[in-house]
Amino acid sequence: MKPVQALRHWAGQSLLRRLWLSTTLMVALVGVCTGAVSYVLGYVEANRLQDVQLRQVAALVHAGGQMPDATLLARAAEVDQDARIVVQRLGTPGGLPLPADLAPGMHVVRAAGQEWRVFVRRDPGGMIAAAQRTDLRSDAATDSAQRTLYPLLALIPLLALLATLVLRRALRPVLSLAAQVDARSELRLEPLPVVEVPRELRPFVASINGLLERVRMLRDRERRFLADAAHELRTPIAALTLQAENLDHVELPREARERLRGMLAGLARTRAVVEQLLSLARAQSGPAGQPRAVEPLGVLRHVLEDLLPLARQRGIDIGIEHDEQAPKAAPILADPTQLYTLLRNAVDNALRYARPGGRVDLSCFTETAPDGVAWTHVVIDDDGPGIPEELLPQAFEAFNRLHRDGEQGGSGLGLAIMSSIAANLGGEVGLSNRPRGGLRVRYSQRSAAAHPVPAAGHGRP
Repeated sequence: MKPVQALRHWAGQSLLRRLWLSTTLMVALVGVCTGAVSYVLGYVEANRLQDVQLRQVAALVHAGGQMPDATLLARAAEVDQDARIVVQRLGTPGGLPLPADLAPGMHVVRAAGQEWRVFVRRDPGGMIAAAQRTDLRSDAATDSAQRTLYPLLALIPLLALLATLVLRRALRPVLSLAAQVDARSELRLEPLPVVEVPRELRPFVASINGLLERVRMLRDRERRFLADAAHELRTPIAALTLQAENLDHVELPREARERLRGMLAGLARTRAVVEQLLSLARAQSGPAGQPRAVEPLGVLRHVLEDLLPLARQRGIDIGIEHDEQAPKAAPILADPTQLYTLLRNAVDNALRYARPGGRVDLSCFTETAPDGVAWTHVVIDDDGPGIPEELLPQAFEAFNRLHRDGEQGGSGLGLAIMSSIAANLGGEVGLSNRPRGGLRVRYSQRSAAAHPVPAAGHGRP
């Protein structure tokens, strides 16, 4: 790739690079042109000043009276030899071999193997000539022009650096807007603020807001459809279940009763899926109530009480681990009903996927992060098959069963419901495989200790 093409490719990858490159090229072009003009003007001006010096020297000699016969030369110790001026009367022997018939004015004369710039002035006693070597004049003029040029050349990289700083500052609203969008969850579709946005970016932000509004409307329609479909399915499923249960009290052949029990199990799974769909629709609709200080350990105890029959049915040892020396878990700001739903789904999944006769451990504690923020954690550990590491990023997708071994009565909605509720509460749900086997589910949320909130409670839904 040619250097020019490589530079274009590099600049095309970033708006900041493109603006910086364009600004730097313009600054360099203007700087070079300005430097060239300044150099020429400085060179011409230096020569003009040296001509003025010759005229002044001649005028001073004229004003001083009678010109001596000898050539006037400054002593070597008193003047730079490269800048010395020779003053003599034309036709005087022993001086520069200048032509005796030079007319008054400026001349360039070659004498003694050198070119001289000579100014001739008429005097009552003859012609006075003030001469200076042209090569020395050129060197002095060049030095003077270069001293004018150097500050401009040094200014070009400084202006390029300043242009970078200015462009970064000018693009800061874009970066801030991008950070705001990246920080949002998929549930936050409210319009982006346009108050502090520069005028040039407002059409772009308005287009994004229009897209967010269309996405929000589409998501609301999907939620309404999901909720309406689940509500419509509840009644016929309940009626079918009731009729099937009535048949269970009738004397039936053995084969018919086995099929009836299979139908009842299928209706139970269908009813569970419908209830999960309703829970998912409610979770995705946003917070259901005013958050208040809730003790997650109390909510976890209520979940344990409700699911204890399922644990006994599968022979699973379940309990809450608590360190007597550890401080009590701090309350969190949450809607008790949604927190209960989240933890119930987590514990229900652990009971269903733990090995029969296995163990499920529950714990709740508070710890302080390195930045000084206190977080309350609820951890559910099971000894089931876990989830393959490559499938963990997909675990929170709706209807994703992940092909786990063990209990297969799930609907693939439990983790999706937990993720939606966690987003509503401002918390985080994490999954990880335990080193000794099994899955760990951790729900984490900032503690409510530093917030003025209503009185805390156990949050029994």
